[in-house]
Amino acid sequence: MSISARVFHLFDYLLIIMHSLVIVLIIGQGRLVFHPLLEVLGRMHPLLLHFPIVLLILAAFLYWFPDSGPSPIFRKKLLLIALLFTGLTVVAGFLLSSEPGYSYENFKFHQWTAVSVFWLASVWYWIDQKENFYTLKLLPVTSSLLIVITGHLGASITHGEDFLLEPLNSPAKQVQVSLEEAEAFNHIIKPILEQKCISCHKASKQKGELRLDEAKYIMAGGKTGLSIDLKNPKESLLLKRIHLPLEDDEHMPPKGKVQLNDQEKQLLETWILASSPMDKKVVDFNTKEQFFTLAKNWVESRQTIHYDFEAAKPKIIKSLNDEYRLIEPISPQSPALAVRFFGKNQFNSDRLQELEKIGEKIVYLNLSHLDLNDEDLKVIGGFKNLENLNLNFTGLDGTSLDHLANLPNLQKLSISGNPLKAETLNRLKKIHSLQVLYIWNTKISDSEIDHFLSLNQKITIERGYKDDAGPIALNAPIIEFDNPIFKQSKKISLKHPIGSVRIHYTLDGTKPDSLHSPIYQEPILLHESSTIQARAFAPGWIGSPINQAVVFKSGIIPDEIELSYDPDEKYKGKGAQTLFDLEKGDEDFASGKWLGFQKQPLEAILEFTQVKTINNIALSLLTDEGSHIFPPSQIEIAQKNPDGNWEIIYTEKPEQPKENLGKQMLLKTLGLEKAMQTEAVKIRVIPLAALPSWHPSKGSKAWVFIDEILIN
Repeated sequence: MSISARVFHLFDYLLIIMHSLVIVLIIGQGRLVFHPLLEVLGRMHPLLLHFPIVLLILAAFLYWFPDSGPSPIFRKKLLLIALLFTGLTVVAGFLLSSEPGYSYENFKFHQWTAVSVFWLASVWYWIDQKENFYTLKLLPVTSSLLIVITGHLGASITHGEDFLLEPLNSPAKQVQVSLEEAEAFNHIIKPILEQKCISCHKASKQKGELRLDEAKYIMAGGKTGLSIDLKNPKESLLLKRIHLPLEDDEHMPPKGKVQLNDQEKQLLETWILASSPMDKKVVDFNTKEQFFTLAKNWVESRQTIHYDFEAAKPKIIKSLNDEYRLIEPISPQSPALAVRFFGKNQFNSDRLQELEKIGEKIVYLNLSHLDLNDEDLKVIGGFKNLENLNLNFTGLDGTSLDHLANLPNLQKLSISGNPLKAETLNRLKKIHSLQVLYIWNTKISDSEIDHFLSLNQKITIERGYKDDAGPIALNAPIIEFDNPIFKQSKKISLKHPIGSVRIHYTLDGTKPDSLHSPIYQEPILLHESSTIQARAFAPGWIGSPINQAVVFKSGIIPDEIELSYDPDEKYKGKGAQTLFDLEKGDEDFASGKWLGFQKQPLEAILEFTQVKTINNIALSLLTDEGSHIFPPSQIEIAQKNPDGNWEIIYTEKPEQPKENLGKQMLLKTLGLEKAMQTEAVKIRVIPLAALPSWHPSKGSKAWVFIDEILIN
């Protein structure tokens, strides 16, 4: 007998041994205790399973097409090798399932289909004495189908039950939820957990004895403690783990898994700090809470409504936009438009008729507090894709609302503050698509509204909506400039959609107010790096939020730049040249335009071939407390003395934030007491050694991100 024949004869006996071992594991399941070395074999299950899948399907192909080339002996040897890998994979699966965190009810079907593949393919091998229908057709096909089923069940355990068919569930087919209907947990938090956490923390796989697939299990916590601590939310393990450095063994999701992005981290963090309500709607949160803002953006960004019309030409939209009419897409890349009018005295019917050239693209129209007439309603009735219409305080008596009956997509209508009578409600019945009606301060009584609702239960009426309940906040001004980095001077323009507002601004880092800050009258000409802050004010309105922008003056460029310590490998940009390439980074710190330092400080040695006079130095920094990016703990500037030694001439310890302020661009101007003349400068920027106590990851090292050094 040849050596090859002896080896495969030995494999035959090994196959029988594996079957015996599988039977033992089936009988002793749940009662056997295994040595740690066998547990290592069990954890190789995901690695091993690829071999039998490929080999068995290849063997099935060769048996199905016996004339494809290889001899019957080769086919049978290939099938035997495939069976040995199959048996080894099944044994490893049994060992893995014996570890804590796995529930038999959730993997039993995967287990038994895998065992069935092993047994059926073994029968196929043992009866392969001659070519017949069973060995060439039936058993190869049946085994292949079982492999597919087993693979799908296994993927469902690790990736979720809908893993295989998830790509077919396009956004258009998924159920959409409005902001009014969205629940904090079910529609915001749970989808994040399902995508990034539940594969390791569910009924079938409970790592750390923790389940995150249902609210009650989340609150129960796991082996190491409470995932959410309601008494002290900042100490919640879930919050701490997601903010740990990626290299930390306790970071979640673990390294190698798909990570939470910044938005998802912020949503989880703000939800937990808001006491983790499970059944509270998003709209029930205080609008000033950070979670409300984040959740609102989350919901609106996922309302993937598709329209069958093309976007309007930018040239047309630009020609229609002015100080008293704002036209913009409802979301980035959407062809659907939202239109808002400002200024009662500047409105006339002609301005509404001008919209007819983009009429089919308008889905939201706000005409609140304008004087409208019957002809205006006729024009609006031609905007066939209109979904949301605000006619509050427009002086309508209701008779002209018949023109809206031809709008097939109108879902929301606001008609508060108008002299409407009960017969108006009968006219609204003609708008068959209407779902929500905002109506208050009219001549219609509550009893008449109740009667209408009893006959039209598909419509929801909001009676407490008050569009004039008090002053309305202005939008922030628009700060316009071409490039944030300049060499000589920079012209800055400030604008606002409402031309009658006053815009106050500051350039010294202080917050603008309506009493002390200068009023914008003409473009501002800057000659130094500056932080521009602007705010709009108008009588009868609440002052707008502050809009801020930073521009940088680039002056002296060193002839040689040396970094004493390399930046982190993931955030190394173009090395030292990044600091003087005049390319401003944005809020994406992974864009390649930022240098990131954590374990070592930024220490940049700048040398000049000739003596330079330096009046000031500014650093362009990024902060994002949620991503562990903080202002530096200390900044030092040193110049080289004639004897070649470094002399520290400036030290500053920047103020540290006391809460999560989100992503911010900072221009840190270093206030040198007097100009210095030097041939070499050393700038040292030291990261914060330990995150503050208020931070979920308190004690961890912070990051410093810098993209430009500006010397003038």
